[in-house]
Amino acid sequence: MKPQLLLLILFFASATIYAQKPAHAPWTAEDSVAINALVMYPDSVRNEIFEACEYPAAIVNIAGLQKKSSEGFSDIIAGYSKEEQENIWNLGRYPDLISRLTEGGKKTKKQIKSILNDYPAEIHDMALKYGREYYEVLNKVNDLNTETNIQFEQLLAFYQDDVRNVFRALIKLPEVLILLNDHLELTVRVGDHYKRDPQWVIHRADSAHFAIARQRAQELEEWKQTMQQDSNARNDFKKAASEYAEDNGYNNEDIINGSSTYINYTEDYIVYPYSFWFGYPVWYPYAYWYPYPYWYDWGFYYGPYGDMIFFGLPSFYFFNWYFYYPYHLYHYPYFGGACIHHYYGPREYINANNQILHRWVQNNRNYLPEDFLNRSPKTVESIRQVGQLRMDVGQRGSAAETANYLQKNSSRYPALNSNPQQARIPEEKLGPEIQRPIKQPAIMPTRRDNIIRTSPNIAPHSIDFKGINNGINFHRSSWGGGSSQPASHGFRR
Repeated sequence: MKPQLLLLILFFASATIYAQKPAHAPWTAEDSVAINALVMYPDSVRNEIFEACEYPAAIVNIAGLQKKSSEGFSDIIAGYSKEEQENIWNLGRYPDLISRLTEGGKKTKKQIKSILNDYPAEIHDMALKYGREYYEVLNKVNDLNTETNIQFEQLLAFYQDDVRNVFRALIKLPEVLILLNDHLELTVRVGDHYKRDPQWVIHRADSAHFAIARQRAQELEEWKQTMQQDSNARNDFKKAASEYAEDNGYNNEDIINGSSTYINYTEDYIVYPYSFWFGYPVWYPYAYWYPYPYWYDWGFYYGPYGDMIFFGLPSFYFFNWYFYYPYHLYHYPYFGGACIHHYYGPREYINANNQILHRWVQNNRNYLPEDFLNRSPKTVESIRQVGQLRMDVGQRGSAAETANYLQKNSSRYPALNSNPQQARIPEEKLGPEIQRPIKQPAIMPTRRDNIIRTSPNIAPHSIDFKGINNGINFHRSSWGGGSSQPASHGFRR
């Protein structure tokens, strides 16, 4: 048979098969989870993600390049102290700063100060010192960055301009590309559906976005009411919040006066993420691309008269910090009780906070009383006594050691289950263990008008506090948290 005739037959055969196939195959639960996980990003970012999902090979190749470059960066700074390494990582957060400090040779103080007129005051002292005293290592970092960007453009050379622009935009949102690569099967599902009917996917994503946004607004309102109505929980939260800020390098003056100046934080401030190519400090046990100030992790700031102004729920980092250390439970048990009552109820979606809370309950299920989850008056005292028990045994004490100690000293913990061999709380299948918290860098965000006024040409990619972080948290929780069920308001066929 002639090749031309064979091709013609194959063409008509494939066309017939395609015509008989429905435009959309039935969606599985995994399909729904895949796309629902992306709906909380702002629509412009969401559409870029959908387009990127059409090109999984590019995502894999870019992630491989990122891994190579971040390892190369770590090798370059490996001989320096932890503090020095962290400072070099932070210099890399500011667009083109390292290249401007190094290109053309070592700069004088006057030349560096001139460069720094284009950058926020928060980085001036560090850049002035490292630009002079650490020139050689910064120059190696700049060479690595230049070479990596060349390789990145070579990876994109075979794609159309609009595709290249999508990936250029997404490397400014580092965690997005990493999540897409880490959950490649779901990424492929999203890309397949988007390729076949992009307008339908966009429409459904918009609908799901608004549904989840309404749901979250209601949840925030419930959290506000909990704090307003429970003075003990509110006072515990304030004390825990101050301790969290101090643990992360802020002084008392920052804590008392700082947050009230950021009332319009969603419109007026810019956050600089760590460089996609260099990664974030390797000692973090969890993804940490966006250094936010302490008040963002609280989910509130102090108003002019000292009142708590809530703009969100406590962050994953704050929750992880609170539930990891037993003495937080002992000193601030009313806050823990408020968390139990808020997060252990029926929720239509999984997020990082209720994963941490459910994990903590499971870790202590043998010791908690049977009515612990039923808004029992014993809940707060049970949390306090679990904290005391864990401190008495030692945080590293095994389950067997803890159970043995409790049985021998049960009179000291009357609110707990005195026979821990008989667990009173049902067992659940959960994700990873709560991680040991790592001190986060003391970061103050930069006012957008300061950047635009001083140097509009280097204004960084704008990070929408609410939009991007809501998307990342929802994305990570849905794809990485073991969720297999689609949200009830999401994508169904």
